[in-house]
Amino acid sequence: MKLQSVSIKKFRSIDGIELENVGGFNVLIGKNNSGKSNILSAINYFFQSIRNAIRNGNVVNLNTQIDKEIDFFNRKTNLPIEITLAFSLSREDRQALVQDIVTEAPQMKNAVGSLEQEMKLFVALCIKPPPNRFSFVSKIALGRTSKFDYDYTEDEEAILTISDEAALELYEKVSSFSQQNQDAEKLSKMLNKKGYSSRLSLPARLRKEWGEIPFGYVINELIPDKISHETIQYIQEKHENSSSYEEFAESVQTLAEQIKEEAKKVQEKPLKSKIDTFTGEGNSIPDYAKNLLCKVSEIKVLHLTERRKPIGEEEAERLLSLKVKRGGEEDLRNIQETVSSLLGVRIDAFQGESSSRITDKYAELDVDNFLVEVNGSGIREALRLVLDVEFGHPNILLVEEPEIHLHPALETSMMRYLKRISLNCQVFITTHSTNFLDTAEMQNVYLVSKPDSTQIQKLDIEEAEAQIPKELGIRLSSLFMFDRLVFVEGQSDEDILREWASKLGINFSQANVGFISMGGVRNFAHFATEAILSFLTKRQVKIWFLIDRDEKEDSEVVELQNRLGNNAELRVLKKREIENYLICPRAIREFVKFKRESSGNLDKDELPDEADIENKIEACADQLKQFAINKRVVKFLGKPVYPSTENILKEIQDNSITNKIGEEIEKMIAKLEENKRKTESIYDDNVRLVNNDWSSNKLDIVPGDLLLDRVCKQYGIRFKKERDGFRLAALMNENEIDNEISEIIHEIGDEKK
Repeated sequence: MKLQSVSIKKFRSIDGIELENVGGFNVLIGKNNSGKSNILSAINYFFQSIRNAIRNGNVVNLNTQIDKEIDFFNRKTNLPIEITLAFSLSREDRQALVQDIVTEAPQMKNAVGSLEQEMKLFVALCIKPPPNRFSFVSKIALGRTSKFDYDYTEDEEAILTISDEAALELYEKVSSFSQQNQDAEKLSKMLNKKGYSSRLSLPARLRKEWGEIPFGYVINELIPDKISHETIQYIQEKHENSSSYEEFAESVQTLAEQIKEEAKKVQEKPLKSKIDTFTGEGNSIPDYAKNLLCKVSEIKVLHLTERRKPIGEEEAERLLSLKVKRGGEEDLRNIQETVSSLLGVRIDAFQGESSSRITDKYAELDVDNFLVEVNGSGIREALRLVLDVEFGHPNILLVEEPEIHLHPALETSMMRYLKRISLNCQVFITTHSTNFLDTAEMQNVYLVSKPDSTQIQKLDIEEAEAQIPKELGIRLSSLFMFDRLVFVEGQSDEDILREWASKLGINFSQANVGFISMGGVRNFAHFATEAILSFLTKRQVKIWFLIDRDEKEDSEVVELQNRLGNNAELRVLKKREIENYLICPRAIREFVKFKRESSGNLDKDELPDEADIENKIEACADQLKQFAINKRVVKFLGKPVYPSTENILKEIQDNSITNKIGEEIEKMIAKLEENKRKTESIYDDNVRLVNNDWSSNKLDIVPGDLLLDRVCKQYGIRFKKERDGFRLAALMNENEIDNEISEIIHEIGDEKK
């Protein structure tokens, strides 16, 4: 069950908004006070309310934390707050629902058989304003679209619909049941109170005959917690009519049992108001609806607000417990490796001592052999987030301003961590940081603004380029914050390199390494200008340009190096492109498994073995041989031919420019004719060159991304480098990373160099 969309109405600054088609990683950006935190709070409260309702065995939550006037839009308490979440249903979820309905209503077997697999589950929560102060599940439905309507539509199959009248009756039932149970528990607690079991064990000042003990003492001392007025009246009557404490206690015990019995009857009593269910009108909540809500309540949500609890002894104790717990050492090691890879520090926990404590031993958390309390706020904030996630393993993570106190380089590391865990945990963050926006998956960036009420707009890349800086009121300044900059051809190159660096134990964040995507080698000249290189060199920033080999000749590489001079290092890959270094049969097998698990098709076909994958790689490479030859031929013959503007504008006489333009055009035609005559010979030369190297270097010659995609197609999946490159890199082991890549990464990330 995965969250698909969110609808919020009448909550704080929100009149009505929808987050549609949410993904694994979702970024909410906007000015201060635009309502970003309210969105996360609404999502968190939804799940809290569902969990509380399920504990009551019902759909009503009495422990509402949203009950103040300011919680309602424009302080209008005449309208309820409505929060609706849509979820995708797995095949197992759907089958369980069908089975539950058929078990409860066998006559609905044919009706449930028509429910479509791709239908989404919508759960609507209604929060009533004062004076009642409760929330309840107003509707559960299966929908064919991403939109939800509180009124029934043809695109929906209603599972449960509760009217306001039925909700009020449910609220009164739950309130009564809750109060009666509390009264019974408090009475039992009084009877079990140590030291007050008889008249002789009462305090000396009250060691009297039972009839002389004032009733105020019984209420204030024996039953300090509040109980209902009716129960107090009954106790007072028994106090006055009992001749001994034992007789009084027996009466109270009988009362407690009667209250529990009455509470049970109240809970089982049918509703007077009818509720609509999938199986028709009813006077109780069907089990299949409760079971659906149970599944929703099992979704683990972690909400980290802007003001987070300081990290310290509690986390130290949890880490310390892993050291002595069977199997805990591996968990501890995984957490330590995650923190080291992300923050460049090592954490550990030890038993400390303090004479000021009742117990003279307690846990201490060390960061690089220093107590966590003496570390900087950036490290402490980052640890707060990472340890909460690693300990809690949430299904949904809500984080407000994860960049608080973080240096831009550490922001980038934190962003990559959140992006990585979003493969298994849906992440929602609010932020003002440009670093978080630069590396985010832009298809899930939402712009939050508040002209009159909170509004939300999902941005695409073009909109982001135009609107994000304007909305935030800031410009990117990454060039001023890094000590080392690596210019790469595309974003996927950076993602892949960072994953490999993590495998090699190189922490780019600790070395303060930043990446700039050039958008292809064709933009090399744009980024490698003398002004940019000179500016960065003055700041003592080390610079690398890492580009693919493609079909470049050695002379072209020399030309690129000459352009950089001594201001930057040029690294041209020996293989055609960075994706060629991802061709690893074992990792590809794990990638196939991951893709199938993600799509729910793991059991469809047996996973291939490495030998089969190696054969597929060889066969697919051979299929791309002609394409590789054609790319080389086009490289030589497809170059554009331009006129020489210098010749045209040299010593211009009256009317002579037309002649000069004509001459240049004739030269261009002659050049093209020459290329045409050479076509056959150039083609033959490239065929010969490819054939000479093919048997030993075919996997270095063909385009790596096309080869990987073609191999993946053999197993019913696809490979797209922008989306899957870093995932495949993350599945490789350290010893599977090419030595050439390893040397480049160590050169860039080794602080000693």
